[in-house]
This record gives sequence, structure tokens and C-alpha cells, in this order.
Amino acid sequence: MSSLLEVRDACVRYPQRGGLFSRTLSYLEAVSDVSFSLEKGEILAIVGESGCGKSTLAQALVGLQPFASGNYFLNGKSVDLKSEKEWKSVRNSVQMIFQDPYSSLNPRQKVLDILSYPLRYRCFSEKECFKKAEEVLEKVGLPLVSLEKYPHEFSGGQRQRLGIARALMTNPEVLVCDEVTSALDVSVQAQVLKLLDTLRTDLNLAIIFISHDMQVVQTLADKVMVMYLGQSLEEGKVEDVFKNPLHPYTQALIQSVPTLEFGHPPEILSGEIVKSSLGCVFAPRCSLAKEICFSQCPNLNGGERKIRCLFVSQDA
Repeated sequence: MSSLLEVRDACVRYPQRGGLFSRTLSYLEAVSDVSFSLEKGEILAIVGESGCGKSTLAQALVGLQPFASGNYFLNGKSVDLKSEKEWKSVRNSVQMIFQDPYSSLNPRQKVLDILSYPLRYRCFSEKECFKKAEEVLEKVGLPLVSLEKYPHEFSGGQRQRLGIARALMTNPEVLVCDEVTSALDVSVQAQVLKLLDTLRTDLNLAIIFISHDMQVVQTLADKVMVMYLGQSLEEGKVEDVFKNPLHPYTQALIQSVPTLEFGHPPEILSGEIVKSSLGCVFAPRCSLAKEICFSQCPNLNGGERKIRCLFVSQDA
């Protein structure tokens, strides 16, 4: 049985330009050889330090950044990564919720116009748009009078609910949530997380949840993928990864989470962040690194539990 969403060997590159005519001199590989699958009703968390490629991958999944290579399957059907027509179809099923709700909402438009745009683009009538907008507002817990207001009239948490409502307008099967709670205070974070979990249950939505907050991930997600400098280093069920992290980087991430225990400050990951075309990307900061780690790049191996390391296996 095929997965709802499956990505294989995905790569995303940014051109590095220079010279008199801003010619492309080289490419920066922001995402390299990333693979994962997602089932209906499942939450996959993607974690890692800032700059590891999480948001770039999120944008690529909805067509906002082009894939340089790889394979993309939706409901078992292969998507032509070069076809804008096929991407339009994908965007009906895979919608994104952005980190900053205010900058992602047009300040000159009322909520009804913001929510209706995806449907008007597909030639829905005004009556159909209004009915759908009422429906999604109810799902995210906002009153119907919100339709006649502008984004600046809402609080940060309410604007994030509007972002979720807009994503629901096309009846998606997958939501890609890019740091959706990082700009909110703790109490509002909890409300948004509860809403996402409720929508997952009620609508059987699959969610890709991108975050740097390990405690939130442990509470919300079913599976977790750990990224570092564009690569997936470890993947597995949340309870397995948090109980027994295998990769040295995953161990460092979990140990860096602050606790309330006196005398046990979080550990700081040392070493210089250097990306080389040879060897393991984490080798310069890894406590287990040996000479071979700087010249041989490990593959991501395993079944449900995957790890990219020459010296640690999923059976550890």
C-alpha cells in the first residue's frame, strides 16, 4: 500500500552568483538526499538547528522552491517536478502554514478576500467562497464577523488561526507547518498546537511539523526526522528517538533542551559548522569521528528507524 506522501532522494540547490553579469558561479546544496514518507493522520516532525534546511525543504514540498533532483509521490502517483500544471494539482492537496502569520496575510484585504482567493483562482462563485470561508472559520475557532476584518485587527494567535483557515480552504490532505508557533507566546502556542491536533483527528490530516522546539515535538508528533546541514541524520518513531537517540547529533540536540533540574545545565554542542563535499557533514563536531568520517559520506540505513552514521547502527 502506497503512502499518502513520499519523497525520495530530494535535493534543493541555490545558485551562487557573481561577476559583472551576475552569472551562476556555483550551487549551494541546501537539501541533499532527503527521503521520507507520510501516512494519513500522521504527524512527522522535522527538527534541527537554524540553517539546517528545514524551511527550504518545506517550501520545496509545496512548490515554492524547485527541486534540483529527487522523486515526489502523492497518493502513489509520481509528480513531474518540472511541470507547473502538476504542481497546481499538488497545491490543492499539500498546503503550507507560514512562521509569521502577519507577513503571510495581505494587510490590504479583508479576511473573506484572503480566504477566498484560492477558490476564486479556481473559478468558484462568491456564494461558494463565502460558504467555505464560514466553514473553515468555524473549524479554527474564529467568529464569522472575522470575515469583514483586516489582519491588523487580530492578535498573533488569531492571525495564525487565519493562516490555518486559509490552508484548509482547498480541502488539503497534508499541512506543512513551518515553525508555526515560534512567534507566539507559550499560552497561545498551546492553543494552536491543540487546534492542529484536533484538525488532524477530525479531518484525518497528515502534518509535516517543522520546529526547533524538541519538547513540543515530543508531545505532538508521531515520527521525527533530524536534519543537519541539509541531510537527514536520523529518523524514527518519536518515543524511540527520544528514549534512545542513536546519532551523536540527535543526542546533542536532546541534551541541549533546558530542564528545571538544579545543577544540570543544558549541554552546548561545540565545534565549527563546516560543510564539506567529502565525508560526513557532522564529522567536524562529532565526538565519535574518526579519520574515515572526513572522507567517506555515510548512507541513511535502516527500516522504520534510520540513521546516517558509519559507526552507529539502528540495532544499537
